[in-house]
Amino acid sequence: MEPAAEPRNMSQHPRLPRGLWNRLAVALGCFMTAVLATGIHGDWLLFYVQSKKLWWGTNKFSDSSLGRFFPDEDNRTAGQNLELLDRYYMKGVLFYIIQSLIGGFVILYGVGGWLKWHFYIQRRERAAEWKCQPERFLTPEDDRLEFLLGSMNMAIGSVLSGILVTYIMNGGPNKFYYNISDYGWTYFLLSIPVNYLYNEAAAYYAHKSMHIPFWYKRYHKLHHRFKCPTPFGAVAMHPYEFLTLQFLMELPIFFVPMHAGVFIFWLIYGYYYSIMDHSGINLDALWPWQPAVMFHDDHHRLFHCNYGFNTTMFDKLHGTLMRKDRHYSETIFGGKGAPIRSKEVKKGE
Repeated sequence: MEPAAEPRNMSQHPRLPRGLWNRLAVALGCFMTAVLATGIHGDWLLFYVQSKKLWWGTNKFSDSSLGRFFPDEDNRTAGQNLELLDRYYMKGVLFYIIQSLIGGFVILYGVGGWLKWHFYIQRRERAAEWKCQPERFLTPEDDRLEFLLGSMNMAIGSVLSGILVTYIMNGGPNKFYYNISDYGWTYFLLSIPVNYLYNEAAAYYAHKSMHIPFWYKRYHKLHHRFKCPTPFGAVAMHPYEFLTLQFLMELPIFFVPMHAGVFIFWLIYGYYYSIMDHSGINLDALWPWQPAVMFHDDHHRLFHCNYGFNTTMFDKLHGTLMRKDRHYSETIFGGKGAPIRSKEVKKGE
C-alpha cells in the first residue's frame, strides 16, 4: 500500500494486539465477528442449510422441522394457495423467513453489541490504544442512525435470505453442487480464486460507481455520514446500495456451477472483513492480499479513494489508491484526488 495522505502519528495509537487481554479480546472479537458476518446480511440461514447439505449430502438431507409446520397434502386447509407456493418453490417461506429474522437479529445485536461494548464503551477513554481515529467518535445522533440503518437493512436482508433459502430448499433451479467429483478437482480448485476475484471485482466496481456524483449525492453519501464507523456501519447505508451489493454477491449461484462450500466460505469471508473494515479498530491484515483496517477507515475519512474491500488490487489497477502527494475531500471525485500544489495555490490566491 502506498503511504497515506495526511499520515497519522502511529506512535500515538499502535496497532493491536497489545497485551494479553487485548490479544484475547481481539481473538474473541474476530470469532464473534465471523459469527456476526453470517447474520448481518441475513445469510446465516443460507450458511446453515448449505452446511447441512454438504454434511449429509443432498439425497439424505431433509428439514424435518418444516414438516411439522406444513403437513401433507391431505391435511391442508388452503390447498390452492400452497400449490401456488409449490409451483414457485416457496413452500414453507414464512417458516424460513421467521428463522432468518430471529437468527439474524440475535447475531447482530449479540455480537455487534459485544464489540461496541468492549471497545467503544469499556475502552473509550483509551481509544489511542485501539482506534483508527482516536480523536473522533460518532455523535450520539449518528450513532443511533448507524444502528437503526443497520437494523433496517438486517431485516431486509433476513427476509430476502429466507426467501432464497426457501427457493433452494424446494428444489428451485440453481448452480450449487455438493460433490467435488461432479466437476472434478481442477474445476473445484480453480473456482476458489475465481470466486474471490469475482466478489472483489463486483464490490470494487459497484462501490466505485456509488462515488459517481449522481449516485453519491443521492445514495452513498448516507453511508459516508459515518466518518469514523463502528461495526454496525458495515450495513448502515441506503437500502438501494445494500440490495445492490447483496444481489451481486449471490448472483453467481444461478449462472455458474458453484460448490456450496466455496461459495459460502467466500461469502462469509467478505462479510466478515466488511465488518472489520468498518469496526474502527486498528488491526493489521492477517493475509498478504488483505489490507489493514486503516485502508477502509481512510476511505471514510477521505471519501473518494481506496474503493476496494478485501484487496488493494483494483485500486492499484485504476489509480484510486490513496497517495501521499494528493489532496482528498468529499467534493473531489474520481478516486485520484487533486495535486496538493493546486490546493496550496488556491489558498494563496
